[in-house]
Amino acid sequence: MSTISTTMNSTSLDLLSRPKSIAQVQSGINARDGVSTESKYAEARTAAEGLVATSFIKPILAQLRESNNAPPPFGPTQAEKQFGSLLDNRMADEITRASQFPLVDRLVQEFTKHLPQLDTETQPVGMDLNA
Repeated sequence: MSTISTTMNSTSLDLLSRPKSIAQVQSGINARDGVSTESKYAEARTAAEGLVATSFIKPILAQLRESNNAPPPFGPTQAEKQFGSLLDNRMADEITRASQFPLVDRLVQEFTKHLPQLDTETQPVGMDLNA
C-alpha cells in the first residue's frame, strides 16, 4: 500500500513541476536524449538529401541509362546493365550532396520545425532556414 502512495506522490509532483513552455520541454528532451540540436539538423539534412536523390534524381538517371540504344561495341555490356542501378544510386546521392538544392533546404526546414533555431554561425553550410 505504501508503494502505491509513493508512486502517486511522485506522479503528482511531476505534474506540478511540468515545464511551462515548449522551449523547456525541448531542452529537457535534448538533455535526456544526449543528442545535440546540430546533430539532429545534420540527420535531417541527410534524410532530405536521400529523399530528393531517390525521388527525383535517380529516376532521371535510370531513364537516361535505359535509353542508351548504341550498337554492341559502344553500347552497355551485360555487367553495366546489371550494376547500372547501383551506379544510379551512388551518382544520385553525390549529385544531391554536391549541389545545394533549395528543395533539400525546404525539407530540412519542415523536418526540423519542432527543434529550436540554430544560430547563424552554428548553422550547417547551405541551410538557410529563414528563406
